[in-house]
Amino acid sequence: MDHVHSFLHIAHNVVAPILVLIGAGYLVGRRVAQAAEVLTKVLLYFLTPAYVFFRILKSDLGAEAYGMVILFSALMVAALYMAGRLTSRLRGHDGPLRNAFINSTILYNSANFSIPVMALVFAASEAAQDYAVAVQSLVAVCQGLAAYTIGAFVAASGCEPPHRAIRKALRLPFAYALLAALVLKRLGVEATSLEKIAVVWKPLAFTAGAYVPMALTTLGAQMARVKVVRAPADLALATAVRLLVGPLLGWVLVLLLGLEGPLAQILVIGTAAPSAVASAVVAIEFKNRPDFASSAVFITTLGAAVTVPAVIFLAQTFL
Repeated sequence: MDHVHSFLHIAHNVVAPILVLIGAGYLVGRRVAQAAEVLTKVLLYFLTPAYVFFRILKSDLGAEAYGMVILFSALMVAALYMAGRLTSRLRGHDGPLRNAFINSTILYNSANFSIPVMALVFAASEAAQDYAVAVQSLVAVCQGLAAYTIGAFVAASGCEPPHRAIRKALRLPFAYALLAALVLKRLGVEATSLEKIAVVWKPLAFTAGAYVPMALTTLGAQMARVKVVRAPADLALATAVRLLVGPLLGWVLVLLLGLEGPLAQILVIGTAAPSAVASAVVAIEFKNRPDFASSAVFITTLGAAVTVPAVIFLAQTFL
């Protein structure tokens, strides 16, 4: 009975607010033609870097954890690539569909889905929340690099050089915000030091408070633009690999790496995210079945409403 209560608590306090905000964004996206583009720009170039900088400085994430998170992220991409490729091969996909299928499984929405999820899951303690967001921000950087390197190569399939997509990734400021925060922490600059500079810290704090609702609203607006392709079997398989196989592989990896406690929970919960919008971006960039890639983002985001609370419950109970 306690397990049922815990599961319902997670669904009510974590997933329900996420769905409400995504739904609000979806309605805005349907009503306002350019909503997705404008909200995405604000999120990428202002809210995300400010939020990442703020949370990293406040966290107690140590150097050893950095290495583990990067190692986990690299192994996760490799494992998901093999799972996606094998599934696609068994399904008999042609080249373009195979590449879009693989990207929809290896690239997950670690930024504007998983970071808000961490903020809600670990909201009971500000220190725990800061730590969770810091870990997930580092995962998001790793996934961002994977999207515009590995993901671009997969989508290009040897037809076009992916350097243009990689340059786009390097122009996104959230990775530099993360780097700046880590450098400051390495130099001994803590949040308590910057709190004394009100003209710097207060705007950061105000902006950080806006990040979670805006990230989820933006995701909803992006979903409003998608027209789902008629490929139910292939979309179902992509959804299963992304939302079920992904967390299972993440669980196996944290056990193999000897991770436990909050770090293990955060990493596994993060792998339960739906397909990243970046998978659709590189598909559009290289004209590699953008219809399927966009549809996978839409369907996996809907499916995550069911699978994410289960993964959160299992991770918090057994890790």
